[in-house]
Amino acid sequence: MDRDTWEAWHRAVYGCGAWERACRQAELLVAWHDLQGFALGGSAVRAGARPGPRVKWPWRTGPFTVGLLFWRAAHDTGVLVDRATLVDALRLCEPAATALAAGPVPDDADLHWAGIGSVAAVAAVGRVVRAHLADGEQQFAVTLGHRARELRATPDWDRGDWQTPVLLARRAMGRTDDLRAAGAWRPTAEERSAAGRTGPDLERVTARTPVPADGPPAWVVRAARVARLGPALTAVADRLPGGADGRPGPLAEVLGAAAGACAWLSTGADELAREWEWERERGSSPDRPADPQAWELAQVPAALRTQIEETEQLLGAVGVFLWQVVVSG
Repeated sequence: MDRDTWEAWHRAVYGCGAWERACRQAELLVAWHDLQGFALGGSAVRAGARPGPRVKWPWRTGPFTVGLLFWRAAHDTGVLVDRATLVDALRLCEPAATALAAGPVPDDADLHWAGIGSVAAVAAVGRVVRAHLADGEQQFAVTLGHRARELRATPDWDRGDWQTPVLLARRAMGRTDDLRAAGAWRPTAEERSAAGRTGPDLERVTARTPVPADGPPAWVVRAARVARLGPALTAVADRLPGGADGRPGPLAEVLGAAAGACAWLSTGADELAREWEWERERGSSPDRPADPQAWELAQVPAALRTQIEETEQLLGAVGVFLWQVVVSG
């Protein structure tokens, strides 16, 4: 496959070139590695300990070097960067592997920031990949995209903390219920009308309608439905009147918080949809058609499925809340 075609695939699916995508995903892997408290010697410090100052990588910048590993693994096998496996990237770190500098390198990379000059330096960065291989799901050869999605859907660190907006939305509903019960807030006709118009949208998202056999896999559809609802909820909230203090009113606060929970799925949902289209149109062949179930297993990690399910459950609760607003007047 020629380089231009390979790059065009990445721009169509991810909106950027292969090298930029590899660096972006690698930065996520390195950030997670650093926050786990892994020492430079490769062993982890005790759980819960402060990770200390930001690691200063001895091979210039770790994320760029990890990115180069995955770029090469994908380039050599002719797949999207996100489809490169952690095992393939790790093989490039072995002492017997050909030095990265001796093979193809990205056209648009500033290689002064990637540690390709020393085989020992590239071998050292392998511990980052190895840590993810040990932590990730093991049912199949874990890919870079699968692991990155798993991290973004893993709570307890700032890049995967999707449970916080879910909790904020539930708390907003609780506060509003308390205000209404105490007589401190009574929905206006405008708010009841907005709740009545918005409720059916939430019902459609949480209804689990059957997915067409010739369409995207079920988890991709469910993620997209939730993600698309976010901007709609924001638009409704923005049109509602605020309080006397200039803050959003109780109903607007609930809808805005729910929109924030949906937003955590927006980027991942779009990427999954585009990856599936790529798989169906270019990654498969007449004698090996795309298998939705096998593709889902390889591309949608358990942590992301949990995020989708719990966000759907939140939206179901918001739907009940909106019905109560409608009938409260």
